[in-house]
Amino acid sequence: MTDEILEKNLKSFDYSVFSKVKDSLYEELLQKHRRNNFKSLSQKLAASRLSFDELDYLAAAGNPFLNKDKKNSYDEH
Repeated sequence: MTDEILEKNLKSFDYSVFSKVKDSLYEELLQKHRRNNFKSLSQKLAASRLSFDELDYLAAAGNPFLNKDKKNSYDEH
């Protein structure tokens, strides 16, 4: 076996199967991921609320379905 083939085989070998800490590291990373991505229902609702500026923009945009001067698709039926 040449040095190049040996080096290639050693580089491609998965050494993690012999690691004693692999499973514990995986569990630790999984727990951190879950903690960082877990949000309570109240946190999700608070994040989905519009700010006062966003509410102002929404009010300024108006609602075309409430405008009595223009016909909309619901009036034609």
